[in-house]
Amino acid sequence: MLFGALIFAIVWCLTALFLRRYPETMAGYNTMPKAEREKVDIAKIGRLVSNAMFAGVPFALLSPLMPSKGLYMLMLCWIPCALLVVVAIYVNVKKEKFKKQ
Repeated sequence: MLFGALIFAIVWCLTALFLRRYPETMAGYNTMPKAEREKVDIAKIGRLVSNAMFAGVPFALLSPLMPSKGLYMLMLCWIPCALLVVVAIYVNVKKEKFKKQ
């Protein structure tokens, strides 16, 4: 279980670093019309998503310490993914905050 959590955390961190470096690869951005894309501060959104992913890494690394399989899966997968869902909802609700000045 420790090896699986470590692999998950490494892949999660690499994905967060990739999104920080290339935020334009996030889903939905490339399908927007070009006029709308120019209004969005994609770098700011990329940093926010990347930070949320990094916030989920400690949960994944601590998951092997959980006494049951259910808690292990909660810490390994569900909490990090839930953080991303919360950030996606936040970005969609606070759209004005992520517009270019």
